[in-house]
Amino acid sequence: MSKKTYDFVEDSFFLSRRRFMAVGAAFMAALALPVGWIASRIQNRNEYIKARTAGLYKDDAIAALRVSHANPAVAKYYEEFGGEPLGHLSHELLHTHFVDRTKLKG
Repeated sequence: MSKKTYDFVEDSFFLSRRRFMAVGAAFMAALALPVGWIASRIQNRNEYIKARTAGLYKDDAIAALRVSHANPAVAKYYEEFGGEPLGHLSHELLHTHFVDRTKLKG
């Protein structure tokens, strides 16, 4: 038997293992940046919603009129003009309707 020595030569077809790991790490970091940014935006939005909710509850706690049917202006509207609560005329006058402006011609 003859003793053969083999030299390992890395195939440089596309990327070496070291370069592949470096490119892969850079790619993963580039993917992780938008995820962190989106998560921080969601957290800021949630903090805003919590602060807004707390403010509304605080305003509601100190309000003299907390329900619309106890409001004298609403009662006067129904007496003079609107008819009865939940009636057809008050429904038509007080409720808004959505119009999709993208489908309007003109």
